[in-house]
Amino acid sequence: MNGLTITLKETRDVADGTRLFVFEKPQGYTFKAGQYVALEVPKPDGMDGMEIDPRGLTRSLSIASAPFESDLHFTMRKGESSFKQVCWKLIPGATVVITKAVGFFVLPAEEDTRPIVFVAGGIGITPVRSILKQAEHDKSTRNFTLLYANRFIKDVAFEEEMKNIAIPHFRHITVLSKSEDPCAPDNDERGYICTETIQKYIKDISGCLYYIVGSPQFSGAIEKILIDLGVPKEQRHMDPFTGLKAADTKK
Repeated sequence: MNGLTITLKETRDVADGTRLFVFEKPQGYTFKAGQYVALEVPKPDGMDGMEIDPRGLTRSLSIASAPFESDLHFTMRKGESSFKQVCWKLIPGATVVITKAVGFFVLPAEEDTRPIVFVAGGIGITPVRSILKQAEHDKSTRNFTLLYANRFIKDVAFEEEMKNIAIPHFRHITVLSKSEDPCAPDNDERGYICTETIQKYIKDISGCLYYIVGSPQFSGAIEKILIDLGVPKEQRHMDPFTGLKAADTKK
């Protein structure tokens, strides 16, 4: 794959089975918050006997870091694919290849001031993190709501960071489908994101822009809810994470 070679600086876990990969950002590399790249990992020495699955060693990954940040961050959940196996063996100093950033999962122009509603599932939080951190950096006064679905609290990536993000008009709601722990007094739900969840937290449903990101199944279910609520196509932005397959997700 033609692209830019970048070097891994560090890795750290940000949720159960979820790892953050921090790479050096090439000089002059630019992107918009919410965009993604194709990332290719090399077949490492000592893994010559490893069977590469049909999907190969390249995946499309959203950039988890914001444009203003000095490094490039990518986040993924552990899986059984060849790509994930190689990623989990990467150590600082390893190199991968990325393409230029592409994609339309980005905020509208500044003159469009409609509130933004993110509906994210699992590792779909990555482009949302990029957008919100950039908005915080830019001192945005736009209204943001994040509905973030996972199974258990241990699966929630960037939990403390999202709780403490300094955007004046930002509400973060955690939705846990399998947890039996009691809900917190505010912004904490059990079960699945459904029509009632949207209606509870979004007062002017027709006046918002919706950004949906997660597995294809998750995104499809959320899109149907919004269609049934009368939200037109031009107000629904989808990042379905089509690179995710059942073996690679822990949702």
